[in-house]
Amino acid sequence: MSSHNFSEPSQTSRETSGAGKAARYEMAGLSSSLGLPERYFLTREKGDQAYRFLEGHLGQIPERRALILSFPPEQVVDASFADEFVIRLGEKLVAGEFGERTALLEGLTEDSIHNLEAVIRLRRTKLVFLLVDPEGGWRHAGPLEPSLSEALVLTASRGTITAPELARDLRLALNTANNRLKRLHALRLLWREHEVSEKGLRYIYHFWEWLGGDDNNVDNKVSNSGEVRDQEGKHG
Repeated sequence: MSSHNFSEPSQTSRETSGAGKAARYEMAGLSSSLGLPERYFLTREKGDQAYRFLEGHLGQIPERRALILSFPPEQVVDASFADEFVIRLGEKLVAGEFGERTALLEGLTEDSIHNLEAVIRLRRTKLVFLLVDPEGGWRHAGPLEPSLSEALVLTASRGTITAPELARDLRLALNTANNRLKRLHALRLLWREHEVSEKGLRYIYHFWEWLGGDDNNVDNKVSNSGEVRDQEGKHG
C-alpha cells in the first residue's frame, strides 16, 4: 500500500454546504468498556458489542463528516473483532445506511492492518477503508483498482473535484471520469454534493477531512460517554 500526505491546503477551493470536519472517538476507552485490556480488540463477541455501541455515534454526527476511530499505540485488533466490527461497519456504510458519512481508521498497527486485510480477502468483499494519521498522511486497506486509486489520489491532492476536471487532468472520456468518481463515492472514499446551474445538475466530489479546515472553526470530539464535545481544530 502506498502512503500519501496532503497536509497542505488543497489546491482547489470551493464553497461547500456543511462540509467536512471530523469527529473523533478514542478506541482505548471502548476496549476498557468492553472488559478488554486497553490495547486489545479481540473476539467476535466483543466486535459485535463494539459495532452496536459505535453505530449510534456514527449516526450522531452531521452528514458529510467522518468519524475518526482512533486506536491506541501498539494495539492488537484480531481478525474476529475486525470482521464483526470494522467489516460490518463498512458494509453498512456502502449500503448507504449512514448517508454521507464514513469512518476513518487512525493509528492501526501493521499487524492490525494485516488482520483486517486478511478478513477482506477471506470474505472476498470489495470494501476499502481509509487509514489516516494526525499529520495528514493516509493510505487505504482493501482492494482498489489502479484506475480508482489514481482518481482518489488526485482528488485527495485537490480536496474537491468534478468529473470534467478529472477527465481533463487524467485525459479520460467524461463518462469514464464520471464512473470512477461514482464508484469512489459508492465505496464512501469520497463524499459528494450537487449544484444546479443553467447547464443542469453537477456533482462535486470531496475527499474526507480529518485535520480541521483553514477557517479556524472547532472540530467535534465524541467522548466515551457518548457526548459530543468541542476540540480545537488542527490546520490542514
